[in-house]
Amino acid sequence: MSILLWQPLTAQEVPAIKVFQERLRTYVNIRKVALEKMPAVGKNATAQEIERSETTLAALIRNARPQANQGDILAPDVRSLFQRILRSGLNAKDGKATQASIKEGNPKFEKAPGEVEPMIQVNAQYPKNAPLSTIPPFMLLMLPQLPKDIEYRFVGRTLILRDALSNLIIDYMKEAVPAI
Repeated sequence: MSILLWQPLTAQEVPAIKVFQERLRTYVNIRKVALEKMPAVGKNATAQEIERSETTLAALIRNARPQANQGDILAPDVRSLFQRILRSGLNAKDGKATQASIKEGNPKFEKAPGEVEPMIQVNAQYPKNAPLSTIPPFMLLMLPQLPKDIEYRFVGRTLILRDALSNLIIDYMKEAVPAI
């Protein structure tokens, strides 16, 4: 697992990353239990059947974590580490290219006609008609690895954790990057 390739972790960050990963494992276990309650979706499923399955999965996850709040996973103990990683990329020699990359597909900066900006809230569904931002590859190498089907995305300056299976925003961190 790559955490940081360019700078060592501080004494406070090492245990914080382990706790962050444990919080993610807890979420993945909740999703696993929810998936076990779901009927299988066949290889020849229609778009409506797939959509219905995703919506059902999202509802089961919401029901399993009704008290979920912002910062439950991206808690204050890892916030400074994430900001340090993300800001270092923007302050690097090619910072302008990194800014452009973060704006690419970012719903605050790049929306095609008919696309919307997602409501950033824990357990909110990420709209199908909202663009998905990119995360510069070198940032992905420095950020803690995520479990399968969990992804980092930007909405404006906010970093979100999105579950690609349920299409839920599972947590977010406002002002993860400075003005872009």
